[in-house]
Amino acid sequence: MNMIELLEKLIQIPSITGNEYQVGQFLIEVLKTKGYKVNIQLVDQNRFNIIALTDNDPFIIFNSHIDTVPPYIPYRKEGDIIYGRGACDAKGQIVAIIDAADRLLKENITSFGLLFVVGEEVDSDGAKNAAQLDLNSHYIIICEPTENKLVIGQKGTIVFRIKTKGTGGHSCLPEKGNSAIHQLISYLHGWQDINWGIDAVLGKTTVNIGKISGGSGINILAEQAEAEGIFRVSTSVKQIKQKINFLNGKRIDIEILSESEPQRLLELDGFEKTIVGFGTDASYLKPLGEILVLGPGSIKVAHCNNENINIEDLYNGSSLLVKMVKQLIKGN
Repeated sequence: MNMIELLEKLIQIPSITGNEYQVGQFLIEVLKTKGYKVNIQLVDQNRFNIIALTDNDPFIIFNSHIDTVPPYIPYRKEGDIIYGRGACDAKGQIVAIIDAADRLLKENITSFGLLFVVGEEVDSDGAKNAAQLDLNSHYIIICEPTENKLVIGQKGTIVFRIKTKGTGGHSCLPEKGNSAIHQLISYLHGWQDINWGIDAVLGKTTVNIGKISGGSGINILAEQAEAEGIFRVSTSVKQIKQKINFLNGKRIDIEILSESEPQRLLELDGFEKTIVGFGTDASYLKPLGEILVLGPGSIKVAHCNNENINIEDLYNGSSLLVKMVKQLIKGN
């Protein structure tokens, strides 16, 4: 299969986080066919990371993730644009990695490995497990949709859940109860006007409320409500958590689901550079080596209903990955 045929196959296999087994098995067969020594690292039942190695120790590890956000969107191709869930985040990254690896092997460059992980879109449980691998690697090249620019800094994250409890009753007598939904909305509205901090390089810390649920009827004062969201942290996780605790005063039940610190990443000459607001597995994979982040596609269409990637960007991304490996090897 060429790169485009492989991407079509990958997109056709749904792999929403938690349901990565089938696409993982498909990738294992592809990599074995190419001659890699393939192992898996169990993350939980029917979920695993994939480690593919040549005969040499992996001085450099290519990495991306095999899970996607919901909902599944089928493959289609219009001209030079490929659409579908995972087209750029991150199945397009996977095919760019495999193509770059093929090209390196043809030049007898074998001191690299491939690491594909599960769970990146939720809590990075795949990367957290992968950090325990003993690979003797020095560099990790993480492929995410960066428009083929080298990321020199990325924001951190705090994923949270907020729960409120109220007193039920008839909506015609609001003074007799205490709506959990009204409490939640009031609390979250206040968050929008807060200065959460700013970094000279990474910019402002921002917060997004992505999900809200609660209540049992339009004419009933809600007894419970819940919201989930994410901070994109430019300063420090500790600073944001301290501010949350100060503002909360133990009035609201706030649970931190996951967190990662902002990252300043390795720079290389000869690559266009950028700062990104989205998170990657960089903070979790640092035990495996110095981190570089670059890949084809744009975050502007990731997670969207029209998620897509340009075929030319895929080939350019593969070429940049080859260039990066050669430059890292030459410099050491």
